[in-house]
Amino acid sequence: MTDSDFGARSDRTAKDRNKLEKKNVGTNVPENTIANYTEGELLQWIKDNAQEIFPDFYRRGFPTFEITGGAKVPYHDKSEYQMVTESKQGILFTNTGNCKVLGNASVEVISNGKKNGGESFERDSDAGIVIYSKAGVIHIEAAAGDITIRTVHEGQSINIESAGSINMVARDNFNLKVGGNYKCETVGNHRTIVEEKTLIHTGEELTLHCDTDNIQTSCAFDKKLAGDLREKIVNDHKDIDGITG
Repeated sequence: MTDSDFGARSDRTAKDRNKLEKKNVGTNVPENTIANYTEGELLQWIKDNAQEIFPDFYRRGFPTFEITGGAKVPYHDKSEYQMVTESKQGILFTNTGNCKVLGNASVEVISNGKKNGGESFERDSDAGIVIYSKAGVIHIEAAAGDITIRTVHEGQSINIESAGSINMVARDNFNLKVGGNYKCETVGNHRTIVEEKTLIHTGEELTLHCDTDNIQTSCAFDKKLAGDLREKIVNDHKDIDGITG
C-alpha cells in the first residue's frame, strides 16, 4: 500500500465508508480490535499508528523506481537506504556497514579528471579513481570472462607493489611478452624448476656469470658426472613440492 493509497481512500465520504458493514472475524473477537474495523476505520488506524509500529521505516514510490529505508534485508539487519528500479537494479546501504550496487548488464565508474588522492591514497599522486580498503581484502573476480588491466598511452606503467609476497598461479599457460628489455633482480635465491623441456634461445650473445663460485651444469643421464649436484637439485625439488603441496 502506497502513500497515494492513503490519500485516495481516506478521501471517501463518511457516507461511503458507512456502507462497508463491520464484519466479525472468527469467534470471541473483542469489539475494539481492528478485526472489526471497516475499511475506512482501518485506513485511519494505519495512518494514526504506522509511525509508532514502524518508527524507522520509510517508503516512497515513483513511476520507475522506489526508495525505502529501515526494512529488513536478508543476511543483514536493516537497510538505511535502498533504491530499487522496476527492472530490479539498485543501490543498497545497510546499518551493518555494507554498500551494494547492482546493474543487470554492467556497472561503470568513469572519472573525467584527476585530483589529489587524500589521506587514503598517495598524497602526491593524481587520483582519477581510488579503490581503497582500510581493513579487509580487495577481491576482484570474473565468473565468466577475462580481467584486463591496460594503459593506453606510451610511457605509462602498471605498478604492482607488495609489502609481503606476490603469488601468481596459472592453471594453464603463463605468457610473458616484453617489447623492450627484461630484467629480474632478487636479493635472495632464485630457482627455475621445469618438469618437462626448457629452451633458452638468444639472437646474439648469451652470458652466464657467477661472482663467487663456479658455474655448474649437470645431466641426469650421467650420475658420475652429475654427482652430488644432481642429488641436491632433486632433493631441493622434492622439498619445494612438499612445501607447496
